[in-house]
Formats: sequence, C-alpha cells, structure tokens
Amino acid sequence: MIGLLTALLLAAPGEASPPAPRTTAALEQLRAAADGLTQDHLRNETVAALQPQPCVRHRMGLTHAGETSILQQLRDEGLLLPPVDASQAEQQRRTVFPPLSDGEGCPSLPQPISAAPGGNAGSHHDWPGGLVAHEAFNLRAGMALADLYEAESGVPVDRDVLTAAILWHDWAKALVFTWREDGTLGPEGAIAGAGAHHVLGLAEAMARGLPPTTILAQACAHAAPVDGDQRKVAGWLRAAAIIARVEWTYPVRPTRECLISNAADDNWIHAEAAVHAADAGLARLAPRFGHPVADGAAYRTRLRNPALERLGADQIKALLDAEGDTGLDRALRSAGF
Repeated sequence: MIGLLTALLLAAPGEASPPAPRTTAALEQLRAAADGLTQDHLRNETVAALQPQPCVRHRMGLTHAGETSILQQLRDEGLLLPPVDASQAEQQRRTVFPPLSDGEGCPSLPQPISAAPGGNAGSHHDWPGGLVAHEAFNLRAGMALADLYEAESGVPVDRDVLTAAILWHDWAKALVFTWREDGTLGPEGAIAGAGAHHVLGLAEAMARGLPPTTILAQACAHAAPVDGDQRKVAGWLRAAAIIARVEWTYPVRPTRECLISNAADDNWIHAEAAVHAADAGLARLAPRFGHPVADGAAYRTRLRNPALERLGADQIKALLDAEGDTGLDRALRSAGF
C-alpha cells in the first residue's frame, strides 16, 4: 500500500501510476461479468475488449482515403455537419478517427481501460478509473432492474444481451477521452448528434460482429427508441455502421433489454452532482496539501485526480454533506495525501 501511494503521489504530470484499489476492483467486476457471458463469440470479444489496450477493430486496415470516404458519407446523410473550413474538417476527422496506439497487427486504444475517465472534463466520473467505476455501477443497477422487471412481468430478461450492452456502452471513452500531461482532458466532438464515444463504441461492437440485439441495447443507453427518439437511435446506429464499414438492417425497437440498459445508465445524473461537490471541496482544501488550484497541473495530477480515483466523488460528497471539510480532510490524510 505504501508503495502504491508513493507512486501515485510522486508520479510526474502525465506519467502513468498504478490503478487505485477501487479501480482494480471495478475492472475485476467487469471482467468477471464478461467471462460469465454464455454466448461464445460475445464472451470472447467482450473479454478481449476489456484487456488493457485492446485492438480497435473498426480501424483495422483503414487508409486516409478510406477515412475521407467515410466522412463524406456521414456528411451526405446528415450525420455530420458540412465543415465551414479546413480547420473544422480536420477537427471532424479527429472526432471520428481519434489517434490510436500502434498494435501488433491492429491499432489499439491509446490508454489502458483502467486509466480512462468516465466522462469529459467537469462531467461525471472525470478521473482516471472513472470509466470502469461507472460501468461497474451500471452493471449492478442493470442486474437489479432486471430482477425487478422479471418479478413484475414474469418475462425473463436476456442477461447476456443486457450485460454485454452495459459493458460495451461506454467502451470508446477510453478512445475519445485521453489524458494530457497536465491532467486535463480534451473536448469531445459529436457524431449524429451524440458524443463521439457513443457512436464509436457502437462501430466497434459492429466491427466485432456482436449480436444485433446486444448492439441495439447498447445504443439504447443514451436514449430509448420511444416517444420520437427512435429516429435518433437509428441515426446513431447508421453512423456506426458507416464507420465500421458494415451493413445494419436490424429493426430499432424498445426491447426489454434496451429499456433496462437505458435506465441503468442513469448513474451519471447522481455522479455528475457528486463530482461538482467533490471538486468544490477539493479546491477549498487543496492549499492544506501543498497543491492549490492555481498550481494547475500539479493540483490536478497530484491531488484532484488521484483523490477522486482513490475515494470516488460519491464518497467525497457524502463526507462533505455529513462532516464538511473536516471529514474530507481526514479522509485525504488517511489516504496518504
């Protein structure tokens, strides 16, 4: 434990540090759920996707000319706005085709899954390890909701479909939200009216040949295809199919797994309120720990981001609500800050 804390606190800005115990535990939950999938292909692809820096299958063999063709098709179908100038055109290219790491036979994610945040700057779970924390919570929520709806209706929920949809729904945040050396995150562009990570995650699921039922439930995480939102969900799926260079003909409808996937993702609402409260509390206490907010990169990389990874925004908010700054101060010191 001492070695972990030392590495965490002494790492230079941008330098990788070992995952916090909370992050490791969340990743283990996700991998155990993936390993428990009963469909062989779905299990194998999902297990592979949860490795530290897996292949990004929808980018395999894609040339610059191929990227240009995809971008034009997205614009022609109204899934990307026509760029006003060369700068915006290049920005769109980076949105649809974020930088990757070199991989043996296949380009890979630019950072380990365990290092990725669960949201962009100022949003929910915007700290290293936030992605797996968010998905682990959603998985527990989804399984609990499945139990409730099964008891209410007497109709079984396909646990393979629901589990895989939750595991995949934010996978591409590890592709889109990458850390800068000063502990900040870059902006996220939009594809088909959704954050790029959502459509790129669907493209990856399509490129890996996941079942359409799973991909539909994955798409539903951000909107259920009811009350006029069917067209929105269909647009995301169409954009993903163009990017993945595959055909998509499965009907867009509100399946039971789709609706539960959507409800399970509501964790972000609570988590966003929590991270705002946590940020305010950490900023107030930062001078006591030698890294005031004005220090910028040092504050983010040596206090703010590691404190959120080790404690979580919900725990920090609960401490502040119950004990004020005194409770948070004690927790930070107990954690080695």
